[in-house]
Parts: sequence; structure tokens; C-alpha cells
Amino acid sequence: MASLRLEKVNAGYGRLQILFDVSFEVPERKITVIVGPNGSGKSTTLKAIFGIANVYSGKIIFDGENIAGLPPHRIAKRGIAYVPQTDNVFAKLTVRENLKMAGYGFPEDQIRDRVEEVLEMFPILRERMNQKAGTLSGGERQMLAIAIALIRRPKLMMFDEPTAALAPKIALEILDIIQKLRDEHGITILLVEQNAKKALEIGDKGILLVGGRVVFEGGARELLEHPDLGRMYLGLVGEEVAK
Repeated sequence: MASLRLEKVNAGYGRLQILFDVSFEVPERKITVIVGPNGSGKSTTLKAIFGIANVYSGKIIFDGENIAGLPPHRIAKRGIAYVPQTDNVFAKLTVRENLKMAGYGFPEDQIRDRVEEVLEMFPILRERMNQKAGTLSGGERQMLAIAIALIRRPKLMMFDEPTAALAPKIALEILDIIQKLRDEHGITILLVEQNAKKALEIGDKGILLVGGRVVFEGGARELLEHPDLGRMYLGLVGEEVAK
């Protein structure tokens, strides 16, 4: 069953169109990976879904409702969380203050319970509660960004390049966390990731965008092992895929 479905979405910024008739489905409780060359419209796809980019035409169906054109705060209330690549925490606030801000509008006891839940998932954050978010390491900051999103218990989480600028070991830890969100918490994931090979290895479904258009939609492993698409658009070669 599809948690999210895009139907012939045309989107961009002002008069600059980036996406052209983009259609695909995101199955429930699975990891769907969007890959493609730089400038192919991957991040714009997430921003269109979350109401940041302009949607000129088409439908974005989430839980049976067309959310295309809704403002981000209304989309968030429907159960979609968006973790951008940058500016995903309040750098001048402490970890504690960031988590409390994420629970704005909830009763105090609910906020406490939800903060405790995410601290169980990310114990390192418990040690950093009084530390300014801007002083965290790259990996810790990404964990805080994920924790902030989880406070509202989303049905669908969208990640935009979550491992960008992270050391390889930390990047693998972040991808492992994303897998756990699917496997242990049943959250639907839509992932844009620069490391196409690693992302497709953990993903269930793969979407290849080129020039703002979908050129492949199918199994993640099928895309990873495709002899032409991986080589032409993702920089993959046979030996890499086999590793």
C-alpha cells in the first residue's frame, strides 16, 4: 500500500521549473531512495512534498488526501517530517531547548515522555542536554535533527542528504539509524542520499531522477545492479556493486 503518491508533479521555484511530470509511489513502512546526478531535482522533490517548493500542477497524495500546495506547518500536522541537509537544528539553543521546542503545542507531560523516548534512541544526546546544538559534532547534530523530527511521531520521514560532510563511519551510523526507524518503529522513509550505493543497499525501493524526470522506479537492488543506469548516472561500476 502506498503511503505517499506523486502524480505528474511539476514544481520549482518561481518561474524556474525543476520537476517535470514526476510520478512515483512511496510504500508504507519501507525505505524509498531517490538518487540521481547533481541538479536532477532530488531535493526539490522533498521540498515540493513539504510545501517549500512551488507545485505548479499535479497531485501529492498522502493518506488519501491531496496535500499539494499546503503550507509546511499543515503538512507536518498530517504526519510528515522533513529533515533538511542544513539548518536542521537551532544552533544557539541547547539540546534540551531544541527538543522542547519540537514538542511545542503538546501538554508538558507528553513532551517529557516523548523527549525520554528519543533519548533512549540517542543516548549520546542525554550527555549533551545542556550543550549548545551548534557545538555538537556533525553526527551528533544529525542525531538531534532526527530526534527533533521524532518528537511529533511522524508517519513519514523525509531525509535530504543526511550523511553529507560526515566521516564514513558516522555516515554508516546515521544510515543504520534510518534502517531502525523502518524496522523497529514502522516509519515510512523517503531518502535522498549522495552515497547512492549505500542508500540503495538499505533501501527497499529506488527512484532515479535525471533532469527533473523519473527514469527508473522499482526495487532498490534492481537499480543498484542495473548495468547501464548505475554506470551512466550514479558512478557505479560492476565491481563496486558486487562488493
